[in-house]
Amino acid sequence: MQSSIRFSDGLKTALQLDAKGAFAFDSLKKYKVLIQTPDKDVKVFTWDVEAEDGTHTFFGFVHAYIKKLKKFETYQLTDKSDGVRDPENAIVDNTNWFGAYYYQIIPVKYKKKKYFVLLGWDGNNRISNKRLIDVLYLSDKGFPKFGAPIFYNEQMKLKKRIIFEFQAGLFMSLKYEESNDAILFDHLSPSNPNLIGEYSFYGPDFSYDMMKFKDGKWVYIKDVLPRNDKGKPDKYFNTPK
Repeated sequence: MQSSIRFSDGLKTALQLDAKGAFAFDSLKKYKVLIQTPDKDVKVFTWDVEAEDGTHTFFGFVHAYIKKLKKFETYQLTDKSDGVRDPENAIVDNTNWFGAYYYQIIPVKYKKKKYFVLLGWDGNNRISNKRLIDVLYLSDKGFPKFGAPIFYNEQMKLKKRIIFEFQAGLFMSLKYEESNDAILFDHLSPSNPNLIGEYSFYGPDFSYDMMKFKDGKWVYIKDVLPRNDKGKPDKYFNTPK
């Protein structure tokens, strides 16, 4: 925790000096601390510290270009997950952030509105882990906000973010496929029908669902067939000889 705080203080100083967004932060890309939009106008830095009891505290910054100010501004993210009630329906800002480690950012434009879908991970505890689909946008004054009513869940109820919880030690795939313009993920099911709602017993069941963008909303679509992008080589495939 002390090392994380020292790193956070150093990164904050560097970001505040980078009013033009010129710093590359190459090492942070290498260690997956940084994700950014293709135009590099929005950079999101996140990392976590695991406690002895298996819970996680998240740290981060949003470094964004604010047109009105004609410069980049730095916003520190303060993890207040424990105090966020009903997180799937909460809108939070950088001071009461629903903490997560973000590994993919998806810029979206719709009717002159611009926002960024974030795919993230939360180690949660020793019993269960989480993946989430969140949204970041900048308010009229340039401050970061998280959560918006743009996601339809599996029950077709409108949510401000989507959270998946599953058994610790298992892997759930959640990724954006640019070729399909959709978020594809493992479908989670309990190991026993009697355990419905006990998410520490949920895991991938070898079927797949996705979120597809339609008319300004991300709509849950069940039971889809994943396809590999033909333009990307499979590193595990060897041409027969």
